[in-house]
Amino acid sequence: MSAPARPPEGRATSLGEDVAQRQEGSPPGAASTRLWYTRCPLPTASGLALDAGLLAEALADRGAALAAVETLDTPDARQSHFTHAVAGLFRQGGNIPPIWARSRGANTVLAGIAWTPEYQAILAHPGAGIRGIADLKGKRLALPVRRSGEIDFWRAMCLRGYDSALRLAGLTLADVTLVELPVDEVYIARQGEDEASRAWMWAGAARVRRQQAETFAYVRGEVDALYASGALGLQLQALLQATEVVELGFHADRRAQINNQVPNILTVDADLARNRPDIVAAYLSALNRSIAWARRHPGDALRIYAREVGAPEEWIAPSYRETDFRSLRVGLDPELIAAVSSQKDFLLEHGFIQHDFDVHEWVCGEPMRLASQET
Repeated sequence: MSAPARPPEGRATSLGEDVAQRQEGSPPGAASTRLWYTRCPLPTASGLALDAGLLAEALADRGAALAAVETLDTPDARQSHFTHAVAGLFRQGGNIPPIWARSRGANTVLAGIAWTPEYQAILAHPGAGIRGIADLKGKRLALPVRRSGEIDFWRAMCLRGYDSALRLAGLTLADVTLVELPVDEVYIARQGEDEASRAWMWAGAARVRRQQAETFAYVRGEVDALYASGALGLQLQALLQATEVVELGFHADRRAQINNQVPNILTVDADLARNRPDIVAAYLSALNRSIAWARRHPGDALRIYAREVGAPEEWIAPSYRETDFRSLRVGLDPELIAAVSSQKDFLLEHGFIQHDFDVHEWVCGEPMRLASQET
């Protein structure tokens, strides 16, 4: 496992220990067993393992306790969902923020990857004359641009979705007009901001507004098409009665499926992985055991899916098209690593990250090896 590069703007990662000591009222050094987690609003093994108690049980056996990073008491600490600045942090979810954080020098390793397909589509206004991908040529595509200074993962998602769709028809981004739509809302409130806005970024109101800019531009006739994903994307398609130009999430060409949430990745504090690979292995083992738990409790698992995603249960099956939960498996297969590398290259090419790095060197395989011995 190689140490991460440290570009000038890279952040130190000692924040979590200081915060943990303040929150727990413990003396220096006692926070070594306090671990933190965060995950994104999509189906993950982390969501199942947390709800089923598998993670708490596995970590308790090793003298460790787990808490959600959004409960931390400072804005910088809560921003660790993006920056990975808290020590002892596990993060499973979209791959764009952790790639961005790693490129800036975050002290992380890539411990596991899951390919969990989800609905992804380019949706067009019925009056725009778009029936297939080739019809996108010369059209106006919505591109939200977040002005808050946070990693603009949603803009990157839209751009990757358009790029993937256009490539299927031999087109490029140069063949369309990207209509930039400014977005001022922040994902995580900073110091001094309205306390009401401190609500975690995936609270109900924030979820509903996720595609507000694109939707309003679509309704006003300022754009011809937009990108949508997941259960909320499928609901948006139904609300707008939009033409589905192409569905990417389950496309036969798996390269077209790659985006922020496919594959989703588990990143871990590098010092924790180096010093306590047994703890990381226990975490990984609990994630993969959650699949068997879900098969025994499918109704409960689907309810967890719905709660994690923030959508009614009836939208889960058409959005993720899975009944046996196999796609939640976390591994480090070469194809999965190659997909993460592809995403990193895309982000670098389009300026979302400024510092390149080798994804293969980011991978830490020892915890996964230990976990495989437990199962």
